[in-house]
Amino acid sequence: MITGGLGHIGSKLIREYSKREDISLIRILDNFLVQRYCSLFNLPESKKYEFIEGDIINQNDLEEAMNGIDLVIHLAAITDAPATLQNKEETLRVNLEGTKNVIECAIKNKVKKFLFPSTTSVYGEAEGFVDEEYSDNLYKPSSPYAEAKKIAEKLVLEANGKGIETNVLRLGTIFGTSIGMRFHTAVNKFCYLAALNKPLTVWDTALNNKRPYLGLDDAISSFMFVEKKGVPGELYNVLTKNYTVQEMIDKIRKVVPDLKVEITKSPILNQKSYNVSDKKIRELGFVPKDNIEDSVKDTINLFKAIKNP
Repeated sequence: MITGGLGHIGSKLIREYSKREDISLIRILDNFLVQRYCSLFNLPESKKYEFIEGDIINQNDLEEAMNGIDLVIHLAAITDAPATLQNKEETLRVNLEGTKNVIECAIKNKVKKFLFPSTTSVYGEAEGFVDEEYSDNLYKPSSPYAEAKKIAEKLVLEANGKGIETNVLRLGTIFGTSIGMRFHTAVNKFCYLAALNKPLTVWDTALNNKRPYLGLDDAISSFMFVEKKGVPGELYNVLTKNYTVQEMIDKIRKVVPDLKVEITKSPILNQKSYNVSDKKIRELGFVPKDNIEDSVKDTINLFKAIKNP
């Protein structure tokens, strides 16, 4: 069962999981906060799908969704980090209280495995090189989104062993295409602007800021990997690679040679540069394979008719 299964990650995940012979049913719980009906189009007929239009805040919806389920992937969340600065109360209600509801209902219904995607933005104003051993008193989440994820991580990990196995995956910023994709993440938004011949606006000192990024296929592969090989109760950073803003711009420019970039003095969210280590999951055998140049090309090509002369 996938909560938030119609979103950017979920809409592709529900298709990739259909390829597995050990899965007979894929159930999707989504409240249509963003009306991605298209995410339910043309689902593979090799598997049985069930869709429940419901909310993780609603106990009855969760009970219906959890019945007979072995594995839960809890994707449902308010995900636009900058927008949550003006919407803290609702973000905490959905992303924190909602997660508490989901994990408690999973335990009650004897779910075997629970995977929770968090975010590397929980490191906040980190500097330098960070990994899962980062000191707890140094975390400074810079948005209600990251703050809620950090607290929810603890709830999920503390539930491990209470009749359920849990893992947390701290995902880098997602790039890559899906039928339900969103465009408020850095790479995808830049690709959209480039395709429409609009300038990319970049803070003047941010060009060399390095951050972790994660291809969508790598993200889905990491769920499958941790499900099978992750150590119960452990947290893993997951990323394809750390990139600077300048490196991202250079890769987009290879596809759009006349790319426009405007430098601004305005501050941005998460202003410091840091590298995230994914050594822990790699040592278990996980190898990311996504290529950001290919993803940039695929994303821009979605808009190519707009620039068709």
